[in-house]
Amino acid sequence: MIRQVMLMLLSRACEYALQALLYIAAAPEGKYVLTREIAEQHELSYHFLGKILQVLVKNRLLNSQKGPGGGFRLAKPASEMTLHELINAIEGPDYLEGCVLGLPYCGGDNPCPVHNQWAQAKEQIHQMFANRTIAQLLDVAKQRDLSGAI
Repeated sequence: MIRQVMLMLLSRACEYALQALLYIAAAPEGKYVLTREIAEQHELSYHFLGKILQVLVKNRLLNSQKGPGGGFRLAKPASEMTLHELINAIEGPDYLEGCVLGLPYCGGDNPCPVHNQWAQAKEQIHQMFANRTIAQLLDVAKQRDLSGAI
């Protein structure tokens, strides 16, 4: 369900970021993971992924270390990192704002035909993302043996 919502609402960068975080979270604790390793495992663009990982470092979701034995690792436990934090880092704080139909005049004073329903849906989506941790997503992936997810 989360994957379908993400594909509908969020960018490819966010999808790459989630795949990378799950992969890094699955690594032994404290181990640094290379960008190339993640890119090859998931068949992602190495350069695009590198830029995304730097955004996650800037937003304090990942730590990075250069040199031999370096790479990326989680900046805090996966159980303390929400999907909302990840999405906010990549998409920005207003990722669900605006009219779902793309109408420029839509707002509280001049709602489009689906404005009220979208407001309710946005709140549900926000809660779903805020209440899911990277650890929970990783657990589901492991239970279902979704090797492509980690």
